[in-house]
Amino acid sequence: MKELINIKNSVREVADAISSILSVDVTIINTDLIRIAATGLYKDRIGEQLPKDCSYSYILTNKKPELIIEKGISQRCHNCQSSNQCQEVATIGYPILSKNNETLGVIGLIAFNQEQKEYIYSHQKEIDLFLKKLSLLLAGNLNYEATINNLSLRNEEFSNIVNALDYGIILADSDFKIINYNNKIQKLLGIGDGVLKEVTIFDIFKNFNPKNKKSIYYIKGRPISQKNEFIVRTIENSVNGKVQTYIFQVSSYSKELINAYNIIEDQNNVNFEYILGNSAAIRNTINLAKQVAEGDSSVMIRGESGTGKELFAKSIHKNSPRKYNSYISINCASIPDNLLESELFGYEEGAFTGARVSGKVGRLELANGGTLFLDEIGDLPLSLQPKLLRVLQDGNFVRLGGKRVINVDFRLISATNRNLEEMVAAGEFREDLYYRLNVIPLELPPLRDRKEDIKLIAESKLSDYCIMLGKDKKVFSNELMEIFKNAYWKGNVRELENVIEYLVNVSTDKVISPKDLPPSFNSYRDPSYTKASSLNFKQGMTLQDMTDEFEKNIISNLLTTYGETTKSKKIISEKLGINLSTLYRKLYRFNLN
Repeated sequence: MKELINIKNSVREVADAISSILSVDVTIINTDLIRIAATGLYKDRIGEQLPKDCSYSYILTNKKPELIIEKGISQRCHNCQSSNQCQEVATIGYPILSKNNETLGVIGLIAFNQEQKEYIYSHQKEIDLFLKKLSLLLAGNLNYEATINNLSLRNEEFSNIVNALDYGIILADSDFKIINYNNKIQKLLGIGDGVLKEVTIFDIFKNFNPKNKKSIYYIKGRPISQKNEFIVRTIENSVNGKVQTYIFQVSSYSKELINAYNIIEDQNNVNFEYILGNSAAIRNTINLAKQVAEGDSSVMIRGESGTGKELFAKSIHKNSPRKYNSYISINCASIPDNLLESELFGYEEGAFTGARVSGKVGRLELANGGTLFLDEIGDLPLSLQPKLLRVLQDGNFVRLGGKRVINVDFRLISATNRNLEEMVAAGEFREDLYYRLNVIPLELPPLRDRKEDIKLIAESKLSDYCIMLGKDKKVFSNELMEIFKNAYWKGNVRELENVIEYLVNVSTDKVISPKDLPPSFNSYRDPSYTKASSLNFKQGMTLQDMTDEFEKNIISNLLTTYGETTKSKKIISEKLGINLSTLYRKLYRFNLN
């Protein structure tokens, strides 16, 4: 009998297929308690060895299935050395046995949230029968093609589970020919038994495109209306890059679902590699972000406007165990206070005047299992702060106007360019929420503190904008590049991008020079280098008066730029090359306190 590890690629494809259909997570281990296949949170932990006193060890030894539906009550969990770090809410495992009753491994379905737990509990009998059948298939076939064909919704046990789903399921082969389907799809499409046999998915939906993983389609031959619109999600099952089968999840059109899908962001083209820069300041920040991405603690990204806070947030999600789930973002400053609560928590039908008839899914709910990014967290209304804190503490909430408790599990990343410590001291931000958010602070350096990166960023963005705007390839003159390096860039990378986009649009020469700069560019220069000629010198002022006026203006500009906190004043003293005590004396002397 072959070991499961020898067909690990096939076993992993089977796990992915089962998880896609049942919407629960799957894990498969061998006799050495090594995880050889997994989905969801455990997908990045394939290859790890489970503790010897876990539930699966008991199943291997006793060759009997086991269900753990309450982690805190089960004695098995109390004895497990990894119980404190375990994120599982419930699990059901079944031994994989050969015809000779030899144990080959364990296949388990895992719940990481309350919804998955309730699903496993309510379908326990069907799942138990299905896992028994699946273990025999894995042991008897030991190759993907034979196994997946037997999993094609043809066995009674599997059909019982799939037919209980709230959405339609269609299984098709690599040529899109429909192999099987559940009962729900017939009700959704309003078709009789046998209509879907011997046809392809293209015969059902008009203009169907499998490359669009989630799109709206109409049934062929029917009027175009919302009544006949369906959301179709395409899932591929591949081996070595070759598609074996397709699974199509079909749901009725609803504005609620469409609006929900529209704010789930695509992360395919975002990662740390897209953050430009070789300076020590940015490389150290990226390395720290990569390190914290592997955990699940709350991260607060601090930095000035335009430093790339959301790019870091998306990259952290992309490199986290939650990367296969949703990344949901919301800017707390861009939505009016009276609407922000409904955006976060959602609402039920009739919750307030003007509410949608169908209700609305909140972003907290959409982020379940994934990452929630709260940008401009300093602008979160004080009235909403205790409600967000309660969600972070309890892991659940109730929609506006609703009664049902919704359990959520997401990682929170927040960002701000405001001084939250001062806001806490002023009573403008809750201290307990601040500590919940600021578990891992990540400080992004401003562009002026990594001037050696400006040339790399500028040239890269110049190339991008030339392509984007359909312009011939251009280059920067050496004089212009020196100006870029010495500019203040109060808006950081975003401001640099804006200037480059302007230059690509207006420059008619291949070499872009300082003459092409926008008229307002002087305002970007470092305020610490204010010209004496621009100061308001009065007649009769002595040289000392003029010197004092010059110093006062420099310090005043720096206070405006960096702020007036103790930390800010330390930065200013370092920038001016004077002791902090000297700076305080000058602040007192110039009445700048």
